[in-house]
Amino acid sequence: MAFFTRSAFDRMDTIMRTMELTALLILAYFAWLAVALRKRQRTVQGPWLFLLRAFFPNWQFFHGLGPAPRLWVRAQSQPGQWSNWQAVYPRLPRRTWHLLHNPAVNLALSHQNLVEHLATDVHDLAENADIRDCVSYQLVTRLARDAVQRGSWADTPMLHRAGGLTPQAFQFEIRLLHLGQAGEAQLLLSPVIPLRP
Repeated sequence: MAFFTRSAFDRMDTIMRTMELTALLILAYFAWLAVALRKRQRTVQGPWLFLLRAFFPNWQFFHGLGPAPRLWVRAQSQPGQWSNWQAVYPRLPRRTWHLLHNPAVNLALSHQNLVEHLATDVHDLAENADIRDCVSYQLVTRLARDAVQRGSWADTPMLHRAGGLTPQAFQFEIRLLHLGQAGEAQLLLSPVIPLRP
């Protein structure tokens, strides 16, 4: 008695070929990355190399304690009045069930990882280069725009909303928070960016 039909074998063969091709592509990608990192310059650049960074968290905290970058935004109303600077993703209250299911904090951590990538890009930026050309800058700009326009992701607040302000433009900055010390240092201040309707 046969356990598998001919069509089952064909499906398994197709799946195996797809898995082999996927493994080959992943291996080629990592080989290309290894060759790129063997060059004298240790900074990973280029759009394809940058996209690879999205798969891995920023592990620079293992090198030692240093300043932690934080994203702050403010909004400008039509008459030109600015709101106060607000930290994106303030600390959320902890709940016991968050040990099992915590998508809001996971989202906040992924956004913080993006801010850390931008801080690294600012640090590694060549002398005559423009940070606005970096993908991480453009993504943080979108994150800041979403924080000002929407104020939250589903039920998770990104900002403490100030009532009565209809934002027309926004500005963001990256501040370095020195752990164990009072005060913050400004790493990056964006230009005033108009909000699109």
